[in-house]
Amino acid sequence: IRDGVHVLVEVKASASDSDVVKLWRIGHLYERVVGVKPRLVLVTPFIDERGLEASKRLGVEVYTKT
Repeated sequence: IRDGVHVLVEVKASASDSDVVKLWRIGHLYERVVGVKPRLVLVTPFIDERGLEASKRLGVEVYTKT
């Protein structure tokens, strides 16, 4: 939490659409419990095309080398 912004970060060696959905679900649970919508960030050196599409659809930020 910094400046009132809650950020949930997950670091993975590689990611797919199921990993993005899992992080989104964790963020949704966090919002229900804490009452604040978090910023969701996934850091990975490799993510497949379906994972990138899912991240755009669900609003998960992805930081990758590609």
